[in-house]
Amino acid sequence: MTAPSSDPHFAISLYCSDFRNPAAQVEVLNNYADSYHVDIMDGHFSPSMGLCTTWIEQMMPLCTLRKEVHMMVTDIDHWIDQLVAAGATMLTPHVESLGAHAFRTLRIIRENGCGAGIAVNPLTSFSEMERLAQFRDAHGLNYEIQIDGSCNEKNFKRMREVGADTFVLGNTGIFKRSPDIEEAWHMTMAAYEESTGEKVRMR
Repeated sequence: MTAPSSDPHFAISLYCSDFRNPAAQVEVLNNYADSYHVDIMDGHFSPSMGLCTTWIEQMMPLCTLRKEVHMMVTDIDHWIDQLVAAGATMLTPHVESLGAHAFRTLRIIRENGCGAGIAVNPLTSFSEMERLAQFRDAHGLNYEIQIDGSCNEKNFKRMREVGADTFVLGNTGIFKRSPDIEEAWHMTMAAYEESTGEKVRMR
């Protein structure tokens, strides 16, 4: 088991929010969550289509927390300026798309005033995640390990044990628990505490 580097953090997946009235949910979650997670997809790297930059630009001013964009795209450079202009504060491209220009692309992201992350394949195993945490500990590094997908009471404990710091909450994590988003948040925190035995720090 690897000790995580911080208190647990929770990012809200806006892709899973209620598109009929996302602003009302954001207004509540600004008081509780640690960050917002936005999926952008180009229909090529990922066959699905994510949130468009116009929608992101309209939502970002309402979000008072860190605004991180998960870039499921092939041409990363094409999207950087658009996402910075839309209000993103952290950009996370996939390692599969970074290729030979990884350091250059991450430098450009930082020069635009954003934090930079690297996303790995969704099928990455828990054992591989644990190796990332062990490498961080062994070398005195402080990068954040975030897990996106199935962050709920079935997996919270194992995810935390392998070193996860941040959990992206989507449909099973929060939005399908209750139509009342504040009640859903408290249900999620209770589920996390019960499954991990760890008390969640209140913001």
